[in-house]
Amino acid sequence: MRILLLLLLLFFSCSPERDNPYDPNSPFYQGKTTISGRVATRTGLPIAGCRITVRPIQDDRPSLNVLTDQFGRYEIRDCPVESLLIRAEKDGFVSESLLFLPLIYKEDTVNFVLEGLPKFLSFSVASYFYARHIPRDSCVLNLKAEVKDEEGQGDINEVFGVIEGLPDTIPLFFKSGFLYENSIPEESLSVSLDEICGRSLEIVCSDIFGHFVASPPLSLIRVIRNPPEPISPVGGDSVSSRPSLYWSLPQYRFAYSQFLEVYLIRPNLEPILYSRYENLPAEADSFHLPDSLIPGFYYWQIGVRDIYNNRAKSAEAVFRTGARGGQ
Repeated sequence: MRILLLLLLLFFSCSPERDNPYDPNSPFYQGKTTISGRVATRTGLPIAGCRITVRPIQDDRPSLNVLTDQFGRYEIRDCPVESLLIRAEKDGFVSESLLFLPLIYKEDTVNFVLEGLPKFLSFSVASYFYARHIPRDSCVLNLKAEVKDEEGQGDINEVFGVIEGLPDTIPLFFKSGFLYENSIPEESLSVSLDEICGRSLEIVCSDIFGHFVASPPLSLIRVIRNPPEPISPVGGDSVSSRPSLYWSLPQYRFAYSQFLEVYLIRPNLEPILYSRYENLPAEADSFHLPDSLIPGFYYWQIGVRDIYNNRAKSAEAVFRTGARGGQ
């Protein structure tokens, strides 16, 4: 009898406690946990609006999603206690993923550090045509982009342009601030600028970590090869200190404005821009200089610019002021 009682006691003592919340067979078992953390840049700045996705890797159950707050923090409740794939992603950053096995009834912390990608603030493509007396006329392709890296401009490796269907790779050089620019002579390209018109062109930026970011497709709209032509003064004419300038204007079949530049010629030195006048009316064929010029030799140029910043500028027209008989 004693042996039977001992066996019964041993049997009941080995039965599991069904009120144990850690027992998967217990009605009190929840099998859920909470995961929280912070998302920041490599320099420690919080990343707000970053999407955090938690997904079980063993089945197709819906994923859990949340966005980080202004401090880069997030919290996801009711995460299943099993192997999870956690992903952090936001436009402008390299996404990160990791496998994670949480502990039941314990709030786990999972932090992410995302590498920022270079960001295009602006970008443009245009053609510049310059009429010349000597040597010959010049036409260039101008590429320009403002590129910013949130973790410092030192992370930017190179900026360059590529043209659909052509082997040309056009480097853009750092100018100042966020600006990169280059003007490539037409003869340095594999085809003429007229053949580049309409082709898709992209500006690409790479960082020191090997990531590449491309601008939206650009297109060169037109090449203006017939600028206005100066009529007077030209050829060293003597004029007053506030002369009137006259030119002939071709008929253009696109919207445009005109600009005028006056340069001071200095002996044995490069000419310097003395004055510039923008947004002259499209129908104008003369302009009276509002500012007096000091005695000396000058040249002036008249140009046109369309709404896409394609431009053409006339050859230099030389004149002088301060001489007797100036008009």
